[in-house]
Amino acid sequence: MKIARTVVGSCLALSLTIPFTASASAASQSEQANAPHVSPVANPLESKLSQTADQNVKAAGVDAGLNVNVDVLGISDRIAEAVKSDQNRTGWVKNVMETTFYASGQKYNVMVFNLNQEYEDRFNGVQFYGSAVYDGITYGIWVFEDGSFDNKGDGGWINWAFRGWFDRDNQHIEFHRP
Repeated sequence: MKIARTVVGSCLALSLTIPFTASASAASQSEQANAPHVSPVANPLESKLSQTADQNVKAAGVDAGLNVNVDVLGISDRIAEAVKSDQNRTGWVKNVMETTFYASGQKYNVMVFNLNQEYEDRFNGVQFYGSAVYDGITYGIWVFEDGSFDNKGDGGWINWAFRGWFDRDNQHIEFHRP
């Protein structure tokens, strides 16, 4: 059964899986071993964007369910470079936040958060979501227009960083549009 595919929205996501080792001995190993790696994840809001993508689906023997991942802001390479360049966790979290903020044109809010911690997010107008791994710890990276975020875990720089337009009440952040 062939299913017609249409564009269902402009909200596309990209997930980054970026291996990083903080030890000095690992840092001296080949750059190739610690090079960032980008791995796309399926998103149900994605659609057919090109003839090539359709051909890839047919080559894989799949009739329906095409998933296309697009980095709408073009920031995944910059985040990958930020991951590769930092040797301490606090600096790494801050650097990913700053890199993401400037790579998104300084016109969106940014949240970087340790996904091992409890949290609740209510973001609107999400432009990008990705994840990056530092020494086995996965961080979520959001670029969005407005919303709120509740950190229900530790609030230190090693666990979260955010930038944009916001009001903060301890672990609760209300983000606004610029």
